[in-house]
Amino acid sequence: MPRPTAYSRLQIILHWLVVILIIGAFLLSDQMDDWEDMPADAPLPLHGILGLTVFFLMLARLALRLLRGAPPPPADDPAWQQRVAEFTHWALYTLAIATPWSGGFAFYLRWEEAADVHELLKTLLLLTAAAHTAAALYHQFILKDGLLARMGLRRP
Repeated sequence: MPRPTAYSRLQIILHWLVVILIIGAFLLSDQMDDWEDMPADAPLPLHGILGLTVFFLMLARLALRLLRGAPPPPADDPAWQQRVAEFTHWALYTLAIATPWSGGFAFYLRWEEAADVHELLKTLLLLTAAAHTAAALYHQFILKDGLLARMGLRRP
């Protein structure tokens, strides 16, 4: 199947929605400070609701990516940068699915080890997202190749 030349509007909307939800979940992470003391039947705090939403939206994004594909990296990028970009994208998908999954295990099963894994995955997700953002800004402001426009909501 040939690669698309652009992301679909749905891919773009899901991308930005997930970004907003992950930032929100991170900002509300202090809601989970005493998660071990919450009753087993306690309602899921907003942090968890956002994480659960990220989980399901990322499954949708993954399905869409597998069915539709993604545009190729800029042809001018060296091969090693293209490989790093591909790895980073798949790492983001994996981490944005695994992080809420581990948080759910910790919260619902009261599993301390899952909470530790959740913290590690959260850190890896934030670091990978920061690297992804830095690369996008590098393309936008240093290379000035218009790469960032591929994820814009407005089409030229």
